[in-house]
Amino acid sequence: MNTAPYPLPEHKTRTVLRTQSHKADGFNELRFEDEAGEEQIWLHAQKDLELLTLNDRTEEIRHDSHLKVHNDRISEIDNDDHHTVHNNRHTKVDGDDHLMIDGTRHEKVGQAQLMEAGQEIHHKAGMKVVIEAGAEITLQAGGSFLKIDPSGVTIVGPQVKINSGGSPGSGSGQAAQPPQLPVEVEAPPVFTPVKAPQQAALLQQQALCPVCEAASE
Repeated sequence: MNTAPYPLPEHKTRTVLRTQSHKADGFNELRFEDEAGEEQIWLHAQKDLELLTLNDRTEEIRHDSHLKVHNDRISEIDNDDHHTVHNNRHTKVDGDDHLMIDGTRHEKVGQAQLMEAGQEIHHKAGMKVVIEAGAEITLQAGGSFLKIDPSGVTIVGPQVKINSGGSPGSGSGQAAQPPQLPVEVEAPPVFTPVKAPQQAALLQQQALCPVCEAASE
């Protein structure tokens, strides 16, 4: 005898499909809540959940969407990826951030681009680096600075050295790492359709239910 998975009549508006794990306490469950104003579809996978869509998948959320992954999240897109945010975007990375682009990167900022690094900023180009400003460029370090503006070029420092030896500074260099690739979803099984003669033969046979047969004896 199977008992109701939730107390009755408190949860009388719930339709539940629950299966018990074999020789364990876990379960898989698909639940429908039909109480007015509390409608919900709830899905519980005791271990893994795999979804396979052979064509398009369209999803629209009329309010908020929350996602929390307790371990790694790995994704792969075989073609283009388009992402539009109509308000603000906030991203926080507690560790390192790696970005690898095989082609060209274009970036356009409408107002100001403000960046701060705790230790070092290193830019390196194989051919040339061009820094262009409409009004002013300033290089400042250790109390000395060089400023270029419409009034001219201003160099201020304890000493101004030209062709007096020394060597340029060096940066750490980039060490970007490629991302991991996701695992494949389980391939669907191949079913052989039942042909008409086989279907007719199956319909002529008597149904067999071992549990029912044992109960009738």
